[in-house]
Amino acid sequence: MITVTFFKENGKIVKVCARGHSGLSEYGSDILCAATSALIQTAYLAVADISGGVKYKRNDDKGEFEFTVQRECENRHDVDVVLRALTIGLKDLQSGYPQNIKLEEQ
Repeated sequence: MITVTFFKENGKIVKVCARGHSGLSEYGSDILCAATSALIQTAYLAVADISGGVKYKRNDDKGEFEFTVQRECENRHDVDVVLRALTIGLKDLQSGYPQNIKLEEQ
């Protein structure tokens, strides 16, 4: 199962962690893993581009990717819009594959 955790401070997402594999298909040919990865990595790239600073960690062997937004970043409104779009996209995937992807907030 893929687990995506959104860490919030003062109602704002400050960190996104994705771990695991969906188990729909073999590693490397799983469409749900690919869709989840594409959403999260695109959100990371957009946030990094507009915010001026994002830290990330990646471990392909374990199926892990996380990124952290600085508390006081540039263009926070735009960052929030990107992260909201990420949340909407992941919720849509979860609605189609509830046994394979779980979303959490902390």
